[in-house]
Amino acid sequence: MRLQSAFPNGPHQPMADLEEGALVYLPDDQMSAWLVLFPPTGKGERLSFPKLCHVLATHNIVSGINWPLLRHISNESDRYFRPLPIAMGTAPVGGEDGRVVDRYSRCPAQAPLVDELGQSDYIKLKLVQDIQQDDVICEILPHTKGTPGSTVTGRPIPAPAGQPAVIPQGRNTYLSEDGRYLLAERTGHLRFSGRNFQVNPVLELYDEDLHGKQNIKYLGDIHVHGDLCCGTSVYAIGSVQIDGVVEDCTIEAGEHIIVSSGVQGQNHAVLRAQKSVFAKYLEHCTVYARQDVNADCIINCQIFSNDTVRARTGRGSVIGGTVHAARQVDAAAVGSMAECPTHIILGGQPCEEAERTRITNDLAGVENQIKKLEQQPKTPQREQALSKLHLTHCVAQMKLEKFSKELAAQQAHSLSDSPHLLCSIAYPGTTVSVGRDSFRITQIRRECSIGLANGVVGPVEVR
Repeated sequence: MRLQSAFPNGPHQPMADLEEGALVYLPDDQMSAWLVLFPPTGKGERLSFPKLCHVLATHNIVSGINWPLLRHISNESDRYFRPLPIAMGTAPVGGEDGRVVDRYSRCPAQAPLVDELGQSDYIKLKLVQDIQQDDVICEILPHTKGTPGSTVTGRPIPAPAGQPAVIPQGRNTYLSEDGRYLLAERTGHLRFSGRNFQVNPVLELYDEDLHGKQNIKYLGDIHVHGDLCCGTSVYAIGSVQIDGVVEDCTIEAGEHIIVSSGVQGQNHAVLRAQKSVFAKYLEHCTVYARQDVNADCIINCQIFSNDTVRARTGRGSVIGGTVHAARQVDAAAVGSMAECPTHIILGGQPCEEAERTRITNDLAGVENQIKKLEQQPKTPQREQALSKLHLTHCVAQMKLEKFSKELAAQQAHSLSDSPHLLCSIAYPGTTVSVGRDSFRITQIRRECSIGLANGVVGPVEVR
């Protein structure tokens, strides 16, 4: 078009007088504007700065104009046929998401402190965190609004606001009036459930509260300030912490079991934890833990752990008994110079397998009782007893089928994880079993690792 205007009478005629030309390119998103200038022809004049401003105004370009560039090019001689970024829009800036700043740890330390002599301090083991009523658990920082942007034509571009923080409010917690802080509604033990903070009530028991055989059940945590004597049974939804010694007792916890001194079980004590068990020492007792078992010394015990059994601090010994760990047994010493029979079983799901064995034995006992009752004359009392036994038998069978299916599904996975025994010294009399294969130690081995390799149990390298 401009070429035709410059030569209206044909290419061999004199050029017409045209002032400097200006082309403005505006993309669809209107986030930029480009200016291309064409030289004047004949006696045409150059575009002055005010005229250039008028050109932009006719295209509704009113925002983000590069004024220094616009002033500069009005005096430049080589400004033609070059696309110049004459205006740029402003992109919107999204708001910041809200955040939660914790005042308490979501994952307390899972290992006891070890002093310079290699002794573990289970008293200071803080698997649970004490909190007082109205203490601040965490601070909730609010989300912010975004900063809107603008196109070069002045059209506003809205900015997305930040997402509000997910408040981890759980049981026995509340928000401050301004919604800025999460606080404890009561005094107790604070723990993070994986989704929110919860404050569990704590039952504090002292020596004067523990006399004779007792059956203690509590929907929270239990803290025993002293020893737990023979015949006492303790059941807690949360954790059980005992500052003294545990004798012939039964302890079941929905979380952790912590025995600051140790367990002298007399072959009758039973500890069951849905998470980990920590004790100064374990002697002549049975322990079930869905996670780890940690002790300075384990002597003649039946241990079932779905993860790791660890005895590395203090004496760091595992002597006698049977230790069944799904993943690893890690000890300074296994067995004894006297060749005390010590059996290490690796892999599988120890707690579930032990539970299945118990249910199988109970089922056999119920079946014997049913047979005996069926041989007796029919009476209303006999029929009532038989009805109860048949119900118990049905429930036990359902549990047994459930455990069998779960163990069958997990068996291949358990063996593929390469469970192993890791120890500084292993004495003769120690047997290590994985699946159906076993390895018996007949001479002292130092700094050894024993596990399954190519279907055979023996020394292996652990990376």
